Amino acid sequence: MALHVKALEQDDTQEFDGFYAIYSTAFPLSEQKSRDALLAMQRASFYTIYLAYNDEKIVGFCMMYHPCDEDFFLLEYMAVDEALRGIGLGSTLLGRSIEMLYQNHGIRALLIEIDSPEKSSSEQEIREKREMFYRRLGALKIDPFDYILPSQSKEEAPPMELLVYHPSMHDVSKEQLQTWLEKLYTNVYGCERNDSRIARMLKDAPHFFTLI
Repeated sequence: MALHVKALEQDDTQEFDGFYAIYSTAFPLSEQKSRDALLAMQRASFYTIYLAYNDEKIVGFCMMYHPCDEDFFLLEYMAVDEALRGIGLGSTLLGRSIEMLYQNHGIRALLIEIDSPEKSSSEQEIREKREMFYRRLGALKIDPFDYILPSQSKEEAPPMELLVYHPSMHDVSKEQLQTWLEKLYTNVYGCERNDSRIARMLKDAPHFFTLI
């Protein structure tokens, strides 16, 4: 497979359509943003959508949030063509996307939100495989910490974990984690900076969290 990865240009509607064709089938409707919202993200200076190509066909994507004035990135969405899963395409896509992200914006902590495989679920096997996928690439889990996804729907958010990818980071302070959470809640999810869920996550937390 002649796989290569490149950033989606801000004004390329044809490539956007190829990205959206995968996006619109890869996630439950409740987790999807509108097409207009995604177009706005494509044009924003603090988002980049990295596209994976097999020859000339788009077969996957990574959407990265990279604010210029913060010390972290967020992997907001990632998916590959359903017919091509399980053959290593995702690892190549994410690895090359991180390389390009670091080259263009510097080395920072990359945050990754995942459903917790430690909680009983009908999707237990899928959750375990997803966590192992990121761990094989070098992502570590914040321990001990239970992440509350800032969902604004009436449904209770599933138990989550927050993984961190960084070449040399082995722990994170409570103060640093609180800053990350406040920025995620306000800038990515449109919540208030003093959202009560942040205080709930950090209640009785240690001064430093180990990345394991």
